Amino acid sequence: MDSTPSNQDPFFGNIALKRPEEILVEDRKTVSLHLLVKNGASCVERLIDNVGPYIREVVAVINDTTDETFEILQKKCDYYDLLFNTIEITAKSHPSLYLLDVPETYMVGSSLHGEIYEGPFTGRPLLADWAGARNLGWVHTFSEWRLFLDADDEVVDPESIPGLCLALEERGVDLAATRYCFRQTKDGHVHSDGFRERLASHTPAIRWEGVAHEILRGASRTAHVDGSLQVVDRRDSSGSDLRPAGRCFKVLYREARLKNWQVSPRNLIYMAMECQKETPALAEAVIDLYLTKSTWKEERAWAYVMRGEICAERKDFGGASKWFEHSLAEHPGAKAAFRLCYSRFQEGKWREAIDAYRQGIKNKAILQVLESGEVFEHMSKILVAAAYRKLGDHDNALKFCDEALVAFPANTTLHTLKTELLKAAKRRSP
Repeated sequence: MDSTPSNQDPFFGNIALKRPEEILVEDRKTVSLHLLVKNGASCVERLIDNVGPYIREVVAVINDTTDETFEILQKKCDYYDLLFNTIEITAKSHPSLYLLDVPETYMVGSSLHGEIYEGPFTGRPLLADWAGARNLGWVHTFSEWRLFLDADDEVVDPESIPGLCLALEERGVDLAATRYCFRQTKDGHVHSDGFRERLASHTPAIRWEGVAHEILRGASRTAHVDGSLQVVDRRDSSGSDLRPAGRCFKVLYREARLKNWQVSPRNLIYMAMECQKETPALAEAVIDLYLTKSTWKEERAWAYVMRGEICAERKDFGGASKWFEHSLAEHPGAKAAFRLCYSRFQEGKWREAIDAYRQGIKNKAILQVLESGEVFEHMSKILVAAAYRKLGDHDNALKFCDEALVAFPANTTLHTLKTELLKAAKRRSP
């Protein structure tokens, strides 16, 4: 999502909101929930139970669905006495929104550096204009505010919705981006988090744009709100198993070729993210092109981090450190500093690794719009503990080992390290 802040955009950190029961009836704002969903039967019931008491209607664009998503939504809307509006789309009913996933589809226009996309391919229609699909339902609402969520999302504090709508309106804000946590680890830690557009006033100018990783455009004033309407992507939709491999990349790549690579910087950076692991050489070429177009410092810093991660994957840790340092020079990112801690540790530069960790802790106090993630901090503590041990500072090594064990209590490497540190401490005791 494009949460690009401008000098005019306010930031609300933990603003005081009225609770639903404190808002007068005449001041309450109506809210519609907007969904684009495919085979969401495993999670849509939870979603409606989550936000149902705080919304007036549900508008669902249902694409290529073969399960009971529609029936479940209808039942839950009846239970909460919600208006229910649905639009069903398929390649047959809305062919302009789809492409055929075959090799020839991706041979249009021009390549970036001579690459040939080799799939895999499904040979079936693929939804290729998500903004277009969302806009089909976006305009169908009777409510004053529109709430955007995915079927497998969960709002941590749904009771904040009424108060936030009221607060935004009082401040003349018509679009709000709130904290979004996604890609959790098996240990339950957030791998990535940032801001994503969530609440938009029912203003005709605000529309979805973008074939994939679609964004909301047209707001007169956008706010970044921290501490309210926090959303977690549970990633537990059974429909996820039906998603074609590389679907986002395919859509973005085809569009770039068709437009001779004259696409927005945001589309380029998302394309690089989508192919970073599978085709790193193409990702690097896309990032290089992106850097000639983008002026947003935090987003550029994100691009540098990707370049660093590609180097680290190749075991080129010296090169990775240089890219992470480029990122920090562009923007004081927390993730970039923690990634630098990792690459410096791999280089055997113990003191520099510790310094990078400290920089990451310092940078956490700065607003991270695009991507942060607590897991990088916790993983860095393991490295810092090992670095202190290499430097002979066993007290600090034990301190960080204990802190890391709070985050990863089942980590056998940490337990082994702690045992060795305790044995060393006993040997040093008189």
